Amino acid sequence: MTFLRAIIVAFIVVGVLDLLTKRTLKKTDSLDKFIVRAPIDFAALGAIGMALVIGVLIYGEIEGEVMPLVIMIVFNIVIVLPSALLMIAPIKGVWDVIVDDDDITVVKAFVYRRHWKFSKITYGKMGRGGMKVYVEGRKRKAFFVDGMCEHYSNFEERMKAEGKEIIYPEGMEPYQDDESNQDEELDQD
Repeated sequence: MTFLRAIIVAFIVVGVLDLLTKRTLKKTDSLDKFIVRAPIDFAALGAIGMALVIGVLIYGEIEGEVMPLVIMIVFNIVIVLPSALLMIAPIKGVWDVIVDDDDITVVKAFVYRRHWKFSKITYGKMGRGGMKVYVEGRKRKAFFVDGMCEHYSNFEERMKAEGKEIIYPEGMEPYQDDESNQDEELDQD
């Protein structure tokens, strides 16, 4: 019963924080100042998972069933943990890439902050799910920008505007204007 109460309280608190985040989030087309952050839709998916967890736990309490320890551990790893992570992802400071003119601040888990300069970016490498960004003086990636996050397109457009190279894997290259025109001409014939 204590576990059920903790899940319900966490569900309500994170839900309120997500609603506050949604109200304060500003959409921008600016390429100079923007924040790449997980979309609020992630919180909705997490809420569905947590509602399922709460429903199962309430059903178990009503029926007087005791869940075996192994099933409880698997249940927590498979449903509770991913749902909780989805619910907290859109909250400010959980995972942000903050671009402010030439300054880039990458925030992870509220406390881990790394600072970079946009002018120091050498190239970006597109991969499954987003872009790995490399800066001068480092052979390993400096940070990752998730393609599903809000304002990812701002980051990609800024890279193109600054003349930074974006490397695409084979078969993932974006359409060029003349390629899309050729496709339209073939469709008309």
